Amino acid sequence: MKKLFTFMLGLMISYAVIGQCDKCVKIAGVKIDYCYKNEMFPLQCAQFMEKANFFYIQNKGKAVKVNLAKERDLKYLASLAADKLLKLTAADILFIQEALKNWQAVERNLGFTFSDTGLGIKILQEGTGALPEIGKNVIVHYTGFLENGQKFDSSVDGGQPFSFPLGQGRVIRGWDEGVAKLKIGTKALLKIPAELGYGNRGINGIIPPNAVLFFEVEVIGVE
Repeated sequence: MKKLFTFMLGLMISYAVIGQCDKCVKIAGVKIDYCYKNEMFPLQCAQFMEKANFFYIQNKGKAVKVNLAKERDLKYLASLAADKLLKLTAADILFIQEALKNWQAVERNLGFTFSDTGLGIKILQEGTGALPEIGKNVIVHYTGFLENGQKFDSSVDGGQPFSFPLGQGRVIRGWDEGVAKLKIGTKALLKIPAELGYGNRGINGIIPPNAVLFFEVEVIGVE
């Protein structure tokens, strides 16, 4: 059974068709940011909106609103399968699992403002403090991801904030530039191109060469 599941999931990835909203049920008055379809399931469509805590799936020719869980894991998918109103099949759940995975990758790339250096900043929560001063020690919490969503480091997981002297070259260039633009109390997502990160050298076994990095950063304070 496990081999069959893996085989079907592999087929779904191979037949994925993204961005074809013209083939999905239209939803009046709703701006859809991303549509996911799969040729293995021609009647299904998943439609997503940036920063929404729900998405839509096609069910018997209608677009049905489905709430997103904070943790998009197998337990969440099982709860969808048990929803008597949705009446989802095992194949539908496989489709949704792949749609959610694709949406997570797409959502990470939406809503950024880019500087001349190529650094992208997306404000998740605007702080009310002042901008940190160059030379001061800035205290932050952070979580770092690769483009594929793989987490490679997190101060949050360790429960210990990280501090560094701002603008002194003690961190990668993308951090020095990005954190300097974030007011104290702000939580933001930084999209750091390789030339502002670890370049073509990467970090052996952790960050591949020429990697684009994503950091969710919260500026806690200065000292």
